[in-house]
Amino acid sequence: GFYCQSGLKHKCPAGTFGETEGLVETHCSGLCPRGFFCPENSVKPLPCSPGSYSTGGAAECTSCEIPLTVSMQSKNSMCRDDRSCCFNLFE
Repeated sequence: GFYCQSGLKHKCPAGTFGETEGLVETHCSGLCPRGFFCPENSVKPLPCSPGSYSTGGAAECTSCEIPLTVSMQSKNSMCRDDRSCCFNLFE
């Protein structure tokens, strides 16, 4: 996504997204929501992959250190919006 100021087009900063035209603020359409990440120039938030999380306004998701013995089914079912999501797999 992009926003314009003083007639100049700028990329939406990492951690934000710009899904509409005519944006004029540096925060574009808003901060990336929890469980998603937004690299620079994002149009829409992208979901964190299984085994990672974000707490909002993230340019990238943070990976959990998950042992190889944890099944993909368990990884797919874990939450992705808080650091505690990493620990819930082992309870």
